[in-house]
Amino acid sequence: MTSTFIRQLIVHTICNVTGEEPKTIVALDEVELNTRDWEQVFSRLEATLDIHTGMLSSTSRSISIDALADSLDTKLVGDIIL
Repeated sequence: MTSTFIRQLIVHTICNVTGEEPKTIVALDEVELNTRDWEQVFSRLEATLDIHTGMLSSTSRSISIDALADSLDTKLVGDIIL
């Protein structure tokens, strides 16, 4: 699983939850989500990647897609067989 795939998965998940277009999400430095959307996005990412991010309990509701992709890539190193 490449970091590019993870980034695309994040964008896809955010778009599915919020209904926004990918171009709109990708253009943002940080994505601001309401609590319901935040929980949906991280629930789906955790289920898809079979990991625990700890982000469901985070008080922040704003994320950088690139920083999140890097963080998830680090968590997944060695955990998934390509």
